[in-house]
Amino acid sequence: MNSLATLPTQSHPPLSPRQTLPTMYDLPSEDPEDISMPDQYHGLQSTLLSDTFQPRNIASEQVFVASDLNIYYDLRNLNWYKRPDWFAW
Repeated sequence: MNSLATLPTQSHPPLSPRQTLPTMYDLPSEDPEDISMPDQYHGLQSTLLSDTFQPRNIASEQVFVASDLNIYYDLRNLNWYKRPDWFAW
């Protein structure tokens, strides 16, 4: 029996990520009262990502990486922020 014959077929293209993934406004802000600490590997993971991240078609001097940076998305409400563990721009 052909295993491909049992797979469901897709009649319409899938929705784009912009239509299906949450925005930063949909995600909860971190609790400023939360005193939890990252595990022992947190710093090592950020360093490893920063040292090895290099997109193919972008010069290294055009790549910005950061970690544990508070990003405020409404300057009138400083309790609304995200703190990504690591990101690249």
